[in-house]
Amino acid sequence: MKNKKKIFLIALFSILFCGWGTVGHKIINTKTVVSFPSQMSNFVSWSTYLADHASDADKRKSSDPNESPKHYIDIDEYSEFNNSGRIIQDYDSIVTKYGSGTVIDIGILPWAIINTYDSLKAQFSRRDWNTAKQTAADLGHYVGDSHMPLHITKNYNGQYTGQYGVHSRYETTMIGKYENIINYTPDSAEYISDIPDFVFTYIYGNYTYVDSVLDADKTAESYAGGSTSSDTYYQKLWELTGNFTIHLFSKASSRLASLIYTAWVNAGSPDFTISAVNSITSSTKDFILLQNYPNPFNPSTTISYNLPKEENVVLKLYNTLGQEVKTLINNRQSSGQHSFSFTAENLTSGIYLYRLTAGNHVETKKMILLK
Repeated sequence: MKNKKKIFLIALFSILFCGWGTVGHKIINTKTVVSFPSQMSNFVSWSTYLADHASDADKRKSSDPNESPKHYIDIDEYSEFNNSGRIIQDYDSIVTKYGSGTVIDIGILPWAIINTYDSLKAQFSRRDWNTAKQTAADLGHYVGDSHMPLHITKNYNGQYTGQYGVHSRYETTMIGKYENIINYTPDSAEYISDIPDFVFTYIYGNYTYVDSVLDADKTAESYAGGSTSSDTYYQKLWELTGNFTIHLFSKASSRLASLIYTAWVNAGSPDFTISAVNSITSSTKDFILLQNYPNPFNPSTTISYNLPKEENVVLKLYNTLGQEVKTLINNRQSSGQHSFSFTAENLTSGIYLYRLTAGNHVETKKMILLK
């Protein structure tokens, strides 16, 4: 496991230099609604909210010590990536091989995207539209970060190539100077059959732009006579990177739209008319156990579920060995929606299972505690 000093430096660096900056994330989230299919036309009304809250995830870094690793992955720290261009994509499996500390230190960006997608799907299922909007905005931030090449390499700030400061020069200052000409129409959203493979595959592809950014920075600096702050430097940097940067923005918007669309479809394509928004979801007649949110979490998370009729409810927490850790609920409850907020103050970091039993219904889901 790497030392804790790097985690602190990454967290500090991430607060100062956020993926694509506030401007870039706002552009990506705003354009996303253009990609929604006609059956999601009512979701176009989310555009302003997605834009206004595009950087909320960055703001949480100062209060949540577990937020920063969700914004990057130093994917070239993994030897298998350097050898084959891929890594172990299953979170449990990669943690088993490297340990949770190392995996978190290297960054958990792809798994943050996958987990946030799962939360969005659960919120769509229970028609929790207000929470879903916020989750979609956060999802947009993580997707945006995964399309910023320097968020997916250990040389995130040019520190290994003598280019310190390239991160903010490229993603923040340059984007701020040229935001008015970042115009694009993203591709239409598509249904994604395999979310993890979709996320990892495009991250592998985006990594190919790392050298392009670094080479452009060197060329622009040389062209500007050694300056990395002059208009001449930024004009050359944009000349060399502008086309593929706009391409990355466009792909971020369309891929975010595809993730939101897929979450909506997999949640049963719930109606999003005004009357539907105002209706109470407890009218559902299905037994539903939703993914806890947030996930991963520290120290608290919420488990929500729906009961089709009055039942005796037992909610228990287990470790990965199947050993019972704690009984969270054991009482009789009425039909409808229920939520339980759980605080894991005395538990160690790791993967846990929560199992809900209600009458003849039994369902188990996984949660991840990161401390």
